[in-house]
Amino acid sequence: MKSNRFIFLLTLILCLSLSLAGSAQTLKSYQKAAEKSLAEKNYHAALTYYREALGIAPDEVSLQYGYAQAARNFSAFDLAAEYYEKVMQSKEREKFPQASYYAALVKKQRGDYVGAVDYFNKYLTVKSLGKDKNLTERAKIEIENCRAAARAVPDPLTEITHFDKKINTPYSEFAPYLQDDLLYYSSFRFLDKDDKHDPPRRYTKLLTAKSGSKGRTLRGNVNVAEKHTAHTAFSLDGKRMYFTICDFTETDGIRCKLYYREKNRRGNRYLKAIALPEFMNSDKYTSTQPTVGYDSLRKKEIIIFSSDRPGGKGGNDLWLSEITDGKFGKPENLTELNTAADDLTPYWETASQTLFFSTDGRFTFGGYDIYASKKEKAGWQKPENLGLPINSSYNDLYYFFNSNTQKGYLSSNRLGSMYLDRNNKTCCNDIYAVAISPATPPTDSLPPPQITEIPPVDTLPATPPDPKSLADFEPFALYFDNDEPDKRTRRTTTKKDYATTYESYRRRQAEYREKYAAPLPEEDHYAAEELIDDFFNNEVEKGYRYLFIFSDLLLQRLQKGDEVDIIVKGFTSPRAQSDYNEALGKRRISSVRNHFATYSNGIFLPYIRSGSLEISEQSYGESTAQKGVSDDLEDLRNSVYSIGAARERRVEILEIAVKGLD
Repeated sequence: MKSNRFIFLLTLILCLSLSLAGSAQTLKSYQKAAEKSLAEKNYHAALTYYREALGIAPDEVSLQYGYAQAARNFSAFDLAAEYYEKVMQSKEREKFPQASYYAALVKKQRGDYVGAVDYFNKYLTVKSLGKDKNLTERAKIEIENCRAAARAVPDPLTEITHFDKKINTPYSEFAPYLQDDLLYYSSFRFLDKDDKHDPPRRYTKLLTAKSGSKGRTLRGNVNVAEKHTAHTAFSLDGKRMYFTICDFTETDGIRCKLYYREKNRRGNRYLKAIALPEFMNSDKYTSTQPTVGYDSLRKKEIIIFSSDRPGGKGGNDLWLSEITDGKFGKPENLTELNTAADDLTPYWETASQTLFFSTDGRFTFGGYDIYASKKEKAGWQKPENLGLPINSSYNDLYYFFNSNTQKGYLSSNRLGSMYLDRNNKTCCNDIYAVAISPATPPTDSLPPPQITEIPPVDTLPATPPDPKSLADFEPFALYFDNDEPDKRTRRTTTKKDYATTYESYRRRQAEYREKYAAPLPEEDHYAAEELIDDFFNNEVEKGYRYLFIFSDLLLQRLQKGDEVDIIVKGFTSPRAQSDYNEALGKRRISSVRNHFATYSNGIFLPYIRSGSLEISEQSYGESTAQKGVSDDLEDLRNSVYSIGAARERRVEILEIAVKGLD
């Protein structure tokens, strides 16, 4: 049922745990409940049931796959990545041919476009009768989208600012709207203690906040008890407030209807809620997220909203209704803008006659992206992606913008948003402020910047330029987590490839940031956290990205008939004994060897066997570690989480010799 998806669209993911009644359930009953919840798109419940089932049978691959699917749909991307990887490494991986496709989507959602391209390519090489032809075609499109996204450059004139705890909470805040210098928004943090559901469910309420003040629930009995009240919009004269009232369905989805309240004659309070006509609302489908304004071509006040009703292109579509003397016309489907996927959270800006909305049915940087389309006599302009940093690899929705002040708001679950559960750091949406600085006046050599769609891949700038040949590569480093791969062993080889170790390392970035900054005075916290983020987002990510660029260029040389020798050196921090660190350095080199052995379905293996590709190795352990790097096992901050220690845990690809064709 499409309306079930509004548990996501309205709340943009609730981050809390679900308790199960009784602990004596069998594995079979847990699995059945998990599969039922997943089918009903109740991903929150599915996660919990799968977690319980995996506690009984942790190696059951079907449970791992279901858990990954639920986690991905619940935006628990770290968890999803971990369990897709388990499925792909299992002996039963052929039973789950779609795993690499969905793992690629997770990588894209997390902004790892290079890794996503690799995994989409892995999916294209999968040979299985259970392979989905539609996903195959989609994977080809996603590869090009990821390459475009990887080369996109953020607009330096746009600043995105995260609101603090006066507005945002670990639950979802969304639908910001500025009216008469008062910020209206919705929050999903309110618990109904009398709810008979186990556990008691949370509800959305409308709040307001003046500049710099803490948000407070909207007065005047506007919020409805035991129902979700959300999404504000105002008539042209400001006397009518539109909003939605939503309720849980039998399957814990959410279904919404459109309402309005008129102000009394004094204008100091709102009268009772009035539902819009039946042709605007439905008992079977959702109508939600209203925006109201003036259409200069129609010369009418209009209301635009999102609905999953029949008659659209699919998913949730945008619909428009004219308002004449307070009465509503029959809704029209905005066919020029809608896609077969979800098109939602519209905002009509009257001053510029522009409709802003979010969609996952066009090119996106990861999840939902914000688009804009201007209304003209000939129709709607082609929707344009607002680009970075307004959009991100996560979900970006509810864009509100004032073209006169060049300021606005959006709601997003991008990294930096608050969360409750460390396993799901991107569960919940927060509100962000948007400010676009005036552009430098145009000159003959500097055209004015414009917001446009993502240009074709071959015209996108790359900053800084990536190596174009093996000769362009200087020595580059691949970084590792402490005592990885394979903790507490003196083995000199591993079954893991570098991508696997990289994924688990990146998932600990927040932990590194927290541990490194924890003992510092509050005024030094931000600088310390920036250092950690800079190391992960630049040095660690760059090494990973360079490894795949290097691999592609290496393959080109080998296919030309050249012979290539690579020297790989392994290093460690000085925490353990020398012989242990020597073995650890070799394991790190082994993971890089595994990368070349498994890359693109083993494409390098014939060259390795024939001797055309030779990989020589040296393990230095901690013998070359910089002075001052702590080896104190009790001092975790400096021996594990510090930048100095982190830089020592690496493998370097140092020397490349090519013999053959020039």
